Amino acid sequence: MKKRTVLFFIVFTVLLVITMFSLFSFGKGNLSKFPRGKLLITQEGRSLQIPIEIADKEELWTLGLMYRKSIPWEYGMLFVFPYDTNAGFWMKNTYVPLDIAFISADGIIFNIQRMEPCKDQENCPVYYSPKPYRYALEVKAGFFEKYGFSLGVKIKYWKDGN
Repeated sequence: MKKRTVLFFIVFTVLLVITMFSLFSFGKGNLSKFPRGKLLITQEGRSLQIPIEIADKEELWTLGLMYRKSIPWEYGMLFVFPYDTNAGFWMKNTYVPLDIAFISADGIIFNIQRMEPCKDQENCPVYYSPKPYRYALEVKAGFFEKYGFSLGVKIKYWKDGN
């Protein structure tokens, strides 16, 4: 009887841990939900290709880079909209300073802004593009300076497997 109770307790504990981990992962945004791809950045004969996650629907636009404790230099998240938009971005639950590049429908970066983590989670500033955009690229703060890219840079992206 004692063996059976111990076995039940072990199985129950394992199932509880698995359930809690699943709930935690879902609540913080299951990172596997983001399609992955590559982004090619070119300007004046220079180019850099980086891996990206693609936020191409509302639930992914809302989650973005929240809850990430670190972000590699050569990495980005590309927000893809089906139409030009004026939607703003904020840094709620985002722990790493970011640069955001607003990009026209033809793939040209026309505005870059620095976004700082939000300290007061109830009153986070919202970052807006000066004009409608089709894409937005979030990268680690300082990315554009580090790699020598500026306004006018051209981007091209594709999903993995395409």
